[in-house]
Amino acid sequence: MSVFGGIGFTAPWLLLALLALPILWLILRAVPPAPVRRRFPGVALLLGLADDDSTSDRTPWWLLLLRMLAVAAIIIGLAGPVLNPQAEAEEGSGPLLILLDGSWAGASGWDRQMAAVDAQLTRAGRAERTVGILSLTDPQVPTFQSADAWRSRLAGFTPAPWQPAPAELTRATEIMAALPAFDTLWFSDGLDYPGRDELLAALQSKGAVEVHQSAGNVIGIAPAVYQDGAIDLTLRRAAPGPERAAVVQAHGRDPAGNARVLATANATFEAGATEARTSLSLPAEMRARLTSFDIAGQRSAGARSLVDDGLRRREVALIRGRGAQEGLQLLSPLHYIEQALAPSADLIDGTLTEVLPANPDVIVLADVATLAPAEAEPLQEWIDAGGMLIRFAGPRVAASDVSRIDEDPLMPVRLRAGGRSVGG
Repeated sequence: MSVFGGIGFTAPWLLLALLALPILWLILRAVPPAPVRRRFPGVALLLGLADDDSTSDRTPWWLLLLRMLAVAAIIIGLAGPVLNPQAEAEEGSGPLLILLDGSWAGASGWDRQMAAVDAQLTRAGRAERTVGILSLTDPQVPTFQSADAWRSRLAGFTPAPWQPAPAELTRATEIMAALPAFDTLWFSDGLDYPGRDELLAALQSKGAVEVHQSAGNVIGIAPAVYQDGAIDLTLRRAAPGPERAAVVQAHGRDPAGNARVLATANATFEAGATEARTSLSLPAEMRARLTSFDIAGQRSAGARSLVDDGLRRREVALIRGRGAQEGLQLLSPLHYIEQALAPSADLIDGTLTEVLPANPDVIVLADVATLAPAEAEPLQEWIDAGGMLIRFAGPRVAASDVSRIDEDPLMPVRLRAGGRSVGG
């Protein structure tokens, strides 16, 4: 490639055609020989007549200039002009490997990265270099071929929802060792991970290495944690930087079952900090409908956290038996049940007629022997719809005749007949 005044030409030899422009000028100006003049008396009859259309005996100078400029523009266009081209020494020669991290951290700017890769393929095509492309999240032996062949396959490259694992880096290093010498263009997603230095050393042993890394600071979100009645959210960024605000969106289903954003929370990275925290206080019913948290404006797997059962505290209804309560708290039929369930569930206290409309996940009957028909029938329907009933036997159940002769549909087994007390 030749460079003239900041403009390069891929076919500079075509510019020699500009030397032929003076010859073209002379050809266009050429006129036929002057006509032989013969006097004819009848010409006097034509005096004073004028034609509607007239033809000039020579081409006007401005038309000649336009034609010359058009021919010059065609010649320059065929010479392949390039604005601010790279110097010939920087183009390099020989095989070129384009290495992609291909991780979740590059998903937000993937389109820009593919545009940069396409520009490098164009540059390699002008230098007539063969190109191979390798992604660290799916290392396969690259095939070095023309840049045009790779350009048609760029749409097939997509970022993986994980970062390169040690096994994948080891595989990539082994592939590099088996290849002949080549130069490398490494498009990094901005994350550091074990084995990166060893891979860089392997690439440098094969040729020159040029690293392209996005200037954006990658942000990710950690799994949500339920603590002290609120949902704690932790955001992390790849490197320290200036103060930066981020918005966390809580996605879920509304009562009609439609997906929507149920709540938002603001988090702020302090200057120089790599971690930001925020929290959300939501009712138990809304927490049960959450499906995921994500960072607004970030499109990557690391910017989204799915909700698991650890965040969905179950609703457990505790039903006491009718009659006087125990005098001592430790003798209460629900005391130890409450102590066991309180850290991991939302407890509902009341009568069956009060808790059934809330549709809890579990109903616990603590030493409740019999139920009124107005309570037993709705409870049976709730169980048939998928509810879970847990019954604890106590003195009242032991003293009753429930499920001894006839099987009770609300009892898991029949109670054995006879005494149940062991003394001595």
